Amino acid sequence: MEEPTKEEAYWREHHAAQPYADKNLSYEQYAPAYRVGHEAAKKYAGKRFEEIEDDVALDYEKNRIGSALPWDRARPATKAAWDKLSGVVAPRDPDRGTRSGF
Repeated sequence: MEEPTKEEAYWREHHAAQPYADKNLSYEQYAPAYRVGHEAAKKYAGKRFEEIEDDVALDYEKNRIGSALPWDRARPATKAAWDKLSGVVAPRDPDRGTRSGF
């Protein structure tokens, strides 16, 4: 599993291209959401995001220092970090390859 610093660098570079990224907010506003998603992927390995979302939301609320984003706005970034580390290929992630076989 990648180190948090690599994850931070990844999201810092790719954040602006994400469909949920508000152009009026900086990466730093979303950073706590990405961090919680990264940590949750390790903590809840083997589970589906939907199974543990309530716990992840509580973790986010406890750790969102520096971010004014409420959970409903932070959730997509948290799930994106979760998906990246859980091996889920998101359809809008151009760096993860092309889906085929449909």
